[in-house]
Amino acid sequence: MALKALIEQLEQLNRSHLEMIEIAEAKKEAIVKNEIDVFIATMNKESKLLKRISAEDEQRSELAYAFMQQRGIKSRLKLTIVEISRLVFDPHEKKELLEVQARLSQTLARLKQINDFNRELIEQALSFINFSMELLSYRPEQDTTYQHPSVQSYGYGQSRFNTFNRRG
Repeated sequence: MALKALIEQLEQLNRSHLEMIEIAEAKKEAIVKNEIDVFIATMNKESKLLKRISAEDEQRSELAYAFMQQRGIKSRLKLTIVEISRLVFDPHEKKELLEVQARLSQTLARLKQINDFNRELIEQALSFINFSMELLSYRPEQDTTYQHPSVQSYGYGQSRFNTFNRRG
């Protein structure tokens, strides 16, 4: 009974993480298209989903503890699903538990990959913004507009070329 509930909870966690992948993909598109409003909306969705996943993970932990108690283990060990599967003696149930664990593991790996890519995109966007801000705030020492050679200039630009402007 406790094992079936644990397997169902793992399935629910997998579904929630698949939702998180969809949100991460939408966030990636918003970053690429520079749609700040969409990006903020996806961040809000992501935050709500993270709270739900946290609660689901807590439920998974409680179900794992209930299963271990059913098997006679009284301590509150934080066992992995693979370690818990060693306590399952029915081959069909063990196979089902390990398959769910494998699917969840693949989903989490894919989510990590997308999140790493999004992080890199955000870092690149911030670097570009910083570079643009530096370019906009740059003030050259000499004006880049034309100035008649007979007008006295201040700074290094005109005096350095005086020797080349002599005629005679």
